[in-house]
Amino acid sequence: MIRIGQAGIPLSCKGRTNKDGIVYTHKSLDLNAIEIQFVRGLYVLSEEEALFIKDYAQKNDIEIHVHAPYYLNLAGDREEITMSYEKIMKSAQMANNIGSKTLIIHPGFYAEHSQKKTMKLITKNSKKLVSMFKKQKLKTKLAMETMGKQKVFGSIDEIVEVCQHVKEVVPVLDLGHIHARGNGCIKQREDFEAIFDKLKPLRLRHYLIHITGVLYENGNELYHVPIKKGDMPLAPLIEIILDRNLNVTLISESPLLEHDAVYIRLQVEKAIMKRTGKETGYYKDLSEVTKK
Repeated sequence: MIRIGQAGIPLSCKGRTNKDGIVYTHKSLDLNAIEIQFVRGLYVLSEEEALFIKDYAQKNDIEIHVHAPYYLNLAGDREEITMSYEKIMKSAQMANNIGSKTLIIHPGFYAEHSQKKTMKLITKNSKKLVSMFKKQKLKTKLAMETMGKQKVFGSIDEIVEVCQHVKEVVPVLDLGHIHARGNGCIKQREDFEAIFDKLKPLRLRHYLIHITGVLYENGNELYHVPIKKGDMPLAPLIEIILDRNLNVTLISESPLLEHDAVYIRLQVEKAIMKRTGKETGYYKDLSEVTKK
């Protein structure tokens, strides 16, 4: 299955609430995923809004993910870790209330720590968070995003290692971040295949993938740009997804948000039409593509 959506309320949506955003995503864009953003501060969802979002998503088969506030540090001092726990747990409770599949977090910084020490701290604190999730009976999974700057913990190898140590944590493949951290390392199909190969030990049944163009320098992300203005190709990724019949959710993090989410959809449907020889294709229907 391929799900496609954008990170946040669509730019072209007149209403600016998450309720408006999920309805617009379904009715106007015909997309079936959304990543709700708590990134710049802990947005408080009312009980009525949460119930609406959860019910609407279930009735219309929309997959929800939630992104926690950006500034977290599971490798910081006691005060930073306590602050991170509070932000993550408040976000997780709201994510759970709306039926979100994951709560996405940025793991933390190396600061004065070695990579080994940072790994130890983040693994330890991730285990504690998972225990807190279980204690509160939260169904939302903790998800850890690959990061795009050298000083920040979160290379793909590091994220995979945390997920191996803490089985309940799942990875979020931010391809723009991986590309930037590798100073433009994703150029062709083999580069995407190498990324998926790194994930094999986790035996994932679903892949949550962020897609955007990105400007970078010396192995560090500078900022996001529209997909077409970036130098990371999209077609090879789609080919791998179709070849392997992967269960994926593709989230546009481009500055163009839903415009690039629709662009991703069009590229998927173009690839479907190429494979089936038909004049139309629909990203929700892969029956002709996956026939043996």
